[in-house]
Amino acid sequence: MTAADSRIDLCHVLEATTGGTAQHLMDTCLGLPGERFRQTALVSNLRDPAFAESIETLREAGVEVEIVEMVREIDRQRDLAACRELREYFARNPFDIIHAHSSKAGILARFAAWRARNPAARVYSPHAFAFQMNVSPWRRRLFVGLEWLAGRITDLLICTCESERELAVRRRIIAPGRAAVVRTGVDLRRFHPQPDARRIREKLQLPERHRIIGAVGGLVEQKGHSYLVEAAPIVLEQMPHTTFVICGEGPLEAELRARVEQLGLGRRFRLLGHRDDIPRVLAALDMFVLPSLWEGLPYALIEAMAVGVPVVGTQICGVADVIEPRKTGWLTPPADAEGLAGTILAALNREGLSATMAQSAREMVVREYSRERMLESLQACYERLLTGGL
Repeated sequence: MTAADSRIDLCHVLEATTGGTAQHLMDTCLGLPGERFRQTALVSNLRDPAFAESIETLREAGVEVEIVEMVREIDRQRDLAACRELREYFARNPFDIIHAHSSKAGILARFAAWRARNPAARVYSPHAFAFQMNVSPWRRRLFVGLEWLAGRITDLLICTCESERELAVRRRIIAPGRAAVVRTGVDLRRFHPQPDARRIREKLQLPERHRIIGAVGGLVEQKGHSYLVEAAPIVLEQMPHTTFVICGEGPLEAELRARVEQLGLGRRFRLLGHRDDIPRVLAALDMFVLPSLWEGLPYALIEAMAVGVPVVGTQICGVADVIEPRKTGWLTPPADAEGLAGTILAALNREGLSATMAQSAREMVVREYSRERMLESLQACYERLLTGGL
């Protein structure tokens, strides 16, 4: 912020340019008012080559984008090189706020800004902490230790849900007064109930008289799709007129397809790959299932609720923040195929209750989880941080 330009200089840093973190970056960069914020994005181009299109979209919108090669896994040599590149960039470019997103960029950017003595306030959004992942005990201790150290040089931790904030405070990663919650918000102009579910099913070649159960998300360990595959035969044994679909792509696709074939599920379980028409696919479902093992606050779940689809999710941080049993959806233990199957059957057998909960969930999303509300809350956090109001 200069005398000639009173806009807030805001720099985002992100390595995880896929899924919800990439969506959050795009929503923020394209949604915050340009008359109030001048934005820069430092992103890696290694995670997802398709993010190149998003980079062009950002640049066309007036966001300055720089490429910093950051890798997902711990790699001492490459991590040090990325941290050095970030430090040199921050030494040359003062900002008002540096907002790091997700674990790898969160660690690298905060330490780089601190080492560069950049005057910016340091903000961090974990979008699910790395120590929540399915990792070895020593890695979990390492990740907790790194988060604790970085927390000492963090001005504000912005979480996507209250349970993530509680986890950070309980682990003493951040002091309670330096932790805020900005809930994930979705575009309600795209995600809303649609009347042509039958036509959508015909286009997807889904059986008209079947109950369609679907999931949306990358084909990665985090999303727990393997448990949905294992649950499918149990459900089909009691409800044979059921078809399962998953929208998404990722490194586990071949493994999931092989398991579907081994279980003899045939066309009762379909992997639809990447889809650009997710709102329409969601509208064609009788039930949305999120079998994740760990999450921040998943976009896909909020989007399904916005469309008005009954939802089943695992009882984990983030998901349990929005699914209240018997009110907004069904909860089931994570990593438990039999439990997941039982919950799906219970939900299908109580269609009236599921429909009532779906309506309540949609009303909750409209009230509390719109993209506009998310952006307003985020801007308010930035403004309070710069005025000392936190």
